[in-house]
Amino acid sequence: MAGKGKLDLVERLTNECIDVCQAVLRGRKYLAPLLDPSFRAHKLQRALNEQKAAVGEMEMAVDRIMTAVEKMSEIDFADSGDAARRVAECCGEIVEACCFQDITGQRMSQVNEALSAIEDTLTFLSDGTAEAAPPEDQTLLNGPALPGSGMEQDAVDEILADDKGKQEALG
Repeated sequence: MAGKGKLDLVERLTNECIDVCQAVLRGRKYLAPLLDPSFRAHKLQRALNEQKAAVGEMEMAVDRIMTAVEKMSEIDFADSGDAARRVAECCGEIVEACCFQDITGQRMSQVNEALSAIEDTLTFLSDGTAEAAPPEDQTLLNGPALPGSGMEQDAVDEILADDKGKQEALG
């Protein structure tokens, strides 16, 4: 009987070792997309760069808003015409500065995408219920260009102005 108990224990331990090995192999399979150099070099690095750019854009926008508000607080309302003009200029500056939100949202979607891929993989590995999908290659819709790697605003404005002129000539 003692021999059979030892055999049962060895069989149980062997089966547990096999289960552990299979779990490790499954984990490697699901971690592979996150460990892939292209994910780390492109997707994750881009997410970090997008986050840094978004923070910089938010800081610049807040600075522009605060500067406009400070200018408004210095307006002398004795000359109502000049005061109205200066208030309108400051309000325009504030509205323009608030446009950072759209670009920042696009940048943060890149961060969210990378974090979501990591979260899905970790969730699957921790409880085995989530479906971990390898990161998708999205080459067309990447959001705004990072500073220094896209078209400058003056060039965009020129293209849009040329297109508007052509439309007016046709219309």
